[in-house]
Amino acid sequence: MSGCITLLTFGDLIQQYRLIARLTLTELANLSGVSKGTISKIENGEVKKPEFQTIKMLASALGIPYNEYIGLYIGVERRPDTLLMMLEEAISLSSPISLIIDIASKFLESDREDSYDVVERLYHATASMRDTFIKLTLYQLIIDYCREHGIMPFIAKGLYQKYSIERNDFSKLNATFQSGKYILNYINLLSMEERLDTYYKLGVHAYSLCLFEESIKLCSLVVNHDHTDSKLKIKAIGILQDAYYYIGDYETSQKYLSQYKKYPQSIVPDNVRLLTAMLNVKKGKQELATAQFQECLDKCSEDFIIHVINEFISFYLETDNFLEVKQLLNYEDRINAVSYHTPLESTELARLYKLIGNYYSAVNEVNLAANNYMESAYRYAQIDDMKNERNCMRLLFRLYRESKQMMNSATIEKIENFYALCNENK
Repeated sequence: MSGCITLLTFGDLIQQYRLIARLTLTELANLSGVSKGTISKIENGEVKKPEFQTIKMLASALGIPYNEYIGLYIGVERRPDTLLMMLEEAISLSSPISLIIDIASKFLESDREDSYDVVERLYHATASMRDTFIKLTLYQLIIDYCREHGIMPFIAKGLYQKYSIERNDFSKLNATFQSGKYILNYINLLSMEERLDTYYKLGVHAYSLCLFEESIKLCSLVVNHDHTDSKLKIKAIGILQDAYYYIGDYETSQKYLSQYKKYPQSIVPDNVRLLTAMLNVKKGKQELATAQFQECLDKCSEDFIIHVINEFISFYLETDNFLEVKQLLNYEDRINAVSYHTPLESTELARLYKLIGNYYSAVNEVNLAANNYMESAYRYAQIDDMKNERNCMRLLFRLYRESKQMMNSATIEKIENFYALCNENK
């Protein structure tokens, strides 16, 4: 019905719907709670812009679709408070994103308040919203508007909020890390709390992608600029001790471990025990390290088991102690019973399957090795780690080539399904 109506003014809109409903002015007044005189003035054009609440009451009585009358109202409303109320209402009613953008854009263009003030109001309103897609859309709108109008602080804040949301999409970790680093161009425009949070989030992000040098630079900024003993600083020190370990700088890793140990054991015990064992391996103290790995495994929390098992298996593989690796595989069910929510945890799970693949390869269980390499590759693909994904598939093909075994049809089908799933997720 609405597609046949040409909407020019509020008067046209109300009158056309009233006539279609075959209602008199008096009947509509009784139905809507709006006085007959007010309705008459709206219809004959004496009132060009009725109060928003009046239009809502008439629209409700006449069954006028929300998107239809709100679209008309956007064109005449200039008051920021009303536009913000309309925006919140449009979101609550799950209106099309195009309408939400139109209302937010009109709010930003309001000449009743200073540009900085309206941007700040929209920024805070967006922060309280729940829908992730709408939040991302509005933050991008704020960023674009601020670029055009030279409102630099809210370019920085918009980028910061946008990255904080986008980094949770594990399937785009590489892309979001690269875009996230763009915030560093505006970092001095953020509050100190926001700066430290940005450095830490990017540092963990880099660590999850095995970009340990970048992780070190970013987490060092947290440690150097945070002059308190905040949890963020403690966690940054934890990342630094591990990142230095993985680039082979064991001396600096030990330095940060010593610093990490000073904090309350309620926060850091699992990490301290594990890295201590790992460093003792590098010092050649294998017997001591074995005991420490086992102690860590016995005492650590359930969600930390995967970290211990990965390092324990790596240690036993390096020493060709395959019987002990086989015993550690008994923990696989407990590991899979845990829910993993961060990219770092997902990376550890992908790494576990690669290590299991290495074990089965070493004991010449070709098909089991292939299955685990494929599982590892798929999990790396899910977190956008293409380097490790491809490495796992290379290990799989090399496995069959060197063993001179024919790949069976079941494995070929799994490989086909793997690439199909990867393509679907891209």
